[in-house]
Amino acid sequence: MKNQNPLTKLTLLFAVLLTLGAARAQDDILPGVSIGFAPVGLTMDQTVRLNLVNIGVPNGMFISWRFIDASGLTLAQSTATLPLGKIVSVDFKRQASLGPLFQRAEVRAQVDIVSAGVPSESLRRSLELFNTDTGATTVFMGAVGP
Repeated sequence: MKNQNPLTKLTLLFAVLLTLGAARAQDDILPGVSIGFAPVGLTMDQTVRLNLVNIGVPNGMFISWRFIDASGLTLAQSTATLPLGKIVSVDFKRQASLGPLFQRAEVRAQVDIVSAGVPSESLRRSLELFNTDTGATTVFMGAVGP
């Protein structure tokens, strides 16, 4: 049987502990819950609105949201702390920079609950697509509340 150097054993133990620590640190920064909405077609005269309300966390919850195009590119994003009962709405309107060939674009929204241990049921959410000039809603995605 080969006699191993104690320094080699110590180095191996350190590497294992470092790997476990890095994996645990990664768990701490990843969102606890990720909520995705189905894509919607967005024309130049429409706005997509994401509505969020904290209905279950008295101390507030930290969330991250983003609008994503069909190729996976993030079009807009931000973070917010939602106090209990406060409604936050964020809008995205397409820029005219794509020209007349791109009259319609597919867009989807994603919301991440960053606060640890917060279930998705604590965040009521909806997505609506409306005409920017008239305010008339053409698409609504949401859930019926309890």
